Amino acid sequence: MSDSTPLAGAAAPGPGPGFADFGRLAHQYIDGRWRTGTGSWDIIDFNPFNGEKLAAITVATVSEVDEAYRAAERAQKPWAAAGPHARRTVLEKALRLTEEHTGEIVAAMCEEQGAIRSKARHEVELACEFLREAIRLTVRPEGVIVPASQRSRENRVYRLPAGVIGVISPFNFPFLVALKTVAPALALGNAVVVKPNQNTPVVGGGLIARIFEEAGLPAGLLNIVVTDIAEIGDALIAHPVPRVISFSGSDRVGRHVGAVAASHLKRTVLELSGNSALVVLADADLDYAVDAAVFSRFVYQGQVCMAANRILVDRAVEAEFTERFTARYGR
Repeated sequence: MSDSTPLAGAAAPGPGPGFADFGRLAHQYIDGRWRTGTGSWDIIDFNPFNGEKLAAITVATVSEVDEAYRAAERAQKPWAAAGPHARRTVLEKALRLTEEHTGEIVAAMCEEQGAIRSKARHEVELACEFLREAIRLTVRPEGVIVPASQRSRENRVYRLPAGVIGVISPFNFPFLVALKTVAPALALGNAVVVKPNQNTPVVGGGLIARIFEEAGLPAGLLNIVVTDIAEIGDALIAHPVPRVISFSGSDRVGRHVGAVAASHLKRTVLELSGNSALVVLADADLDYAVDAAVFSRFVYQGQVCMAANRILVDRAVEAEFTERFTARYGR
């Protein structure tokens, strides 16, 4: 076990006091405690737009990854036994907190991610939709009775939590993508350990922990470890506790995550970089098709998995589409 101690009002640069205070959130969150990592180096969290330093976070070590998973393992069974209505109450509070603090969450995204305000607000709105769906999910699982080979017996099928989920989230939609795994996992009685991308450790990690902490989630069910593969290697994936690994990122890294998880007989949920195609047929509304192609390819600098990386155009309208596309792109 690490000899880390809980923080006592540690100060850090970045946005000031409030719900999204970087001074509080730019830390590890393990077993319900905000604490400093024990690694030998720091991740520097900065605003990519102006280069302003927001915080320095000492990385979590393999030992702290183990602590996080063990805390999740201890907390998971009582959480599952608490029942769907108790879990629903916590998720409802998490939704209310997200809605009430939307302005602060948006501001934190703009600071840490360099996001424009409209993109950040849209991400929070989508996150609220995922929370609403997770609330409904708490009471949705149903068991079934299936025929048995003997008339005096019956076979019952129960839907049970997977246990502990390891989550590796990306930088481009950090709040939304992390939350869309965390919320349904908690709703169904699981515990979670999240490693946010080191470029967005607060909005992709600490801020989510703050929301659920304020919502009354019992300690240990959600843990945030801010670290890097240079420090922990494959410890987050290969650890014996998690039964499911959720990863969002590149297909190259996804292949590695899938291979390591498979070698330990773990399930994986992989959301990888796409190579989506936009198809323009001969009868298309070309102005609409051009707008759709430009938006899909260049929105958020193309850093979305649904970006139109290929545009397949019917030869009958190829020349006209290309002319309109290049004119629209050149504006």
